[in-house]
Amino acid sequence: MDDIPRKIPPGSLLYSRQRGFALVTVIWGLGLILLLGGTLVVGAKYRSKIASAGTSVARASAAAESAINLAIAATLMPEGRTRFPLQCRMPGGERAFVTVEEEIGKVDLNAASKPILERLFAALASDKALGERIAGEILRARSTVPSTTPRLGTEAGIPPPSTTNGKQGPRPGFASIMELDQMAGMSPGLFRKALPFVTVASGRTAPAGEAASPALIEALGLSPPPAQPRRILASGNVTIRADVTLSDGSRQVREALIDFEGGAGLPYAIREWRLGTATLSPTQQRRLPPCVRI
Repeated sequence: MDDIPRKIPPGSLLYSRQRGFALVTVIWGLGLILLLGGTLVVGAKYRSKIASAGTSVARASAAAESAINLAIAATLMPEGRTRFPLQCRMPGGERAFVTVEEEIGKVDLNAASKPILERLFAALASDKALGERIAGEILRARSTVPSTTPRLGTEAGIPPPSTTNGKQGPRPGFASIMELDQMAGMSPGLFRKALPFVTVASGRTAPAGEAASPALIEALGLSPPPAQPRRILASGNVTIRADVTLSDGSRQVREALIDFEGGAGLPYAIREWRLGTATLSPTQQRRLPPCVRI
């Protein structure tokens, strides 16, 4: 008889405890359901934002490449009126800032003299000893055959300038300016500061003053050329840089090394694609002229 469960009378202490435990269990279960529901909502929103961000990046990247192609076409036109830097609006509404820089106006990692290299990196690092050390590393690297492993920042499948000479293998020296980050003493910050001022495609022991940027002229202590408008002609090697901003704030910077004497019956050849670093403030929110007038 003692094993037969007995009904707990209402109002007793044990009855109240059972009801309280049941209530706590229900509340805990509801809280767990709400937590799981909230997790699902947050996860869905996160995936939606990631997908949207991926779409924006792809759109900005495509617009940047289109801006570079536009700059190539404008440079090839014999009577073209386009002047660079160019600030304009792409057909999709993206804001673009496009610059064209001649490689002869930069410091060639494979050909520049030791004093030029030392002055450049000492000025960029604000440290004469470090500048001399990096210059020495660059001079030693010139006698080393580069690896065929793709470098960070370059696009796969596009041969660098030093490997496009027919059946010859890689030549000693730098195949791309992106290899500069392998030099001892080269910090990430100094590497980013140096990229706009160096090249592997001019073959000059010193940059041409008429094509050098004001910042490079100041760093090297060169005499500035007379101020006059100068149209960049479709000859030699140039770097075209496109900084594109979408209406939602997404931004993409792309650079392309263009050889306007590429040969093989073509007016130009793209030697290298690079992801650039945003160094300018975003294009101001103002009315911009269209990049293409139809």
